[in-house]
Amino acid sequence: MGFRTIAINSHSKLSYKNNHLVYKSVDQTEMIHISEIDVLICETTDIVITTMLINQLVEAGVLVIFCDAKRLPNSVVTPYYGRHDTSLQIQKQIEWKQDVKERIWVDVISQKITNQAAVLKKFGFEDKANDMLTTVNQLVENDPANIEGHAARTCFNTLFGNDFVRDSPNEINKGLDYGYTLILSMFAREIVKCGCITQLGIKHTNQFNQFNLASDLMEPFRSLVDEIVFENKSEAFPFVKRQLFGLFSETYRYNGSDMYLTNIIADYVKKVIDCLHEEREEVPVFQVTE
Repeated sequence: MGFRTIAINSHSKLSYKNNHLVYKSVDQTEMIHISEIDVLICETTDIVITTMLINQLVEAGVLVIFCDAKRLPNSVVTPYYGRHDTSLQIQKQIEWKQDVKERIWVDVISQKITNQAAVLKKFGFEDKANDMLTTVNQLVENDPANIEGHAARTCFNTLFGNDFVRDSPNEINKGLDYGYTLILSMFAREIVKCGCITQLGIKHTNQFNQFNLASDLMEPFRSLVDEIVFENKSEAFPFVKRQLFGLFSETYRYNGSDMYLTNIIADYVKKVIDCLHEEREEVPVFQVTE
């Protein structure tokens, strides 16, 4: 796996030559060895990219994200077959037991709420954080009391104000959407590498969502984006977007070690899928530090 995140945001051509990505603009030419690249973000629609390069990037497991005319991520390139026994893994995915999915979903959402509370504590909202933590033990399968939804609303309103609405068009929501999409893309890549398909989720079952399973598994990691956006909530979106790229370069504590987020997600996805296959008992834990 590579270690570099490449963001292209100006008129240019991207092509392939001798295991390298070749970047050409009006006044600049650069070559980057594909083995060094972990993520390629094409931020503008004013980029020409060859199919040979796309093919080589996919084969190397590089995450390729394309943005729309507003420079917001709107698509990701994933291979049809992420491993040699993909057909077998998909059949096992189809046969996941409902009670197993519900149990694992409770574990994952418990981590999400715990991480939301950790972010609130970090910024001095102790009382709200403690209130959220008391609800974790009340989580049950199917969440009939909608504890997850109430926790999310508490977190957003505490960080961004009582008038904040998640789907309103503002700079904060632009930052949240951008960051969540970056993390979603990383999860989608790892799910495909495990031989599964992203459409079949645990709790997310939206027929129009191509990434239901990624939407499920990324839940505990959303707080990383919340933290960055809150710290820069007075800044314009272009600045916030640059800070969000730090998700790829920062290290986070996981399993007793400091690791890059891409490596954490790779391990996390594999182990959760092993749980869903009933080949592992415990769901891995990702905890945001206060």
